Amino acid sequence: MNILNLLFLALFALPAMAQMSAMELLVKADTFRSPFTHAQLDIKIDEYKNGKIKKSRHYKVFHQDGQSLVSVLDGSDKGNRILLSHKGMFVAPKNSSRAVRITPIQRLLGQASYGDLAGLRFSENYTPTILKQAKNTITLKLIAKKSSATYHKIVLVIAQDDQRPIDAQAYLRSGKLYKKMHYNVKDDTLKSITYTSKKQKTVMNFLGVKGKKIPKRLLTSRGMRNAIR
Repeated sequence: MNILNLLFLALFALPAMAQMSAMELLVKADTFRSPFTHAQLDIKIDEYKNGKIKKSRHYKVFHQDGQSLVSVLDGSDKGNRILLSHKGMFVAPKNSSRAVRITPIQRLLGQASYGDLAGLRFSENYTPTILKQAKNTITLKLIAKKSSATYHKIVLVIAQDDQRPIDAQAYLRSGKLYKKMHYNVKDDTLKSITYTSKKQKTVMNFLGVKGKKIPKRLLTSRGMRNAIR
């Protein structure tokens, strides 16, 4: 077999990844969290201290059209609603008739921010570029393109073979490293994200996901307290 034939075979043996753009890679990485355009996710967040769970909270997240509505299911905030919409992020306390505007980076529980829970797809809020390619991984640099983005910049490492997320580092606008994230993916599904900062650890567990569409009127600061059917 001559050198031209070898080069021809090598060309067609290249993985499909070589033809994928940075955005296509990011969109594929996002599907491990939820493969549905309209989704309902059941999530539990555990805050750790000295290796033991200090506090846990359960949430139900409805995500569609780049927006999310969250119901708090237990704890002192049970009954609260959280909305990440195209117009901003809001919290509607259970005993209040008005929603309060917040920022996605505000702490929700432990090292997990409100935006970590509600912002399910990086591809909706960030512009990606390919930073580095290694034998088994690809490193993407994500720069915020919307005010709904939780962080100014994220450096995300994904697998070469299936584009599953592996690790990430989140940075503030000042350039300071804010937190680190580790992704646990099994059977093509994201099982958990571990957030670490200054030796503190918080784990977001994905207990279940299914396709579900909710009325658009719920995705507004006025309608977010209405019943979800």
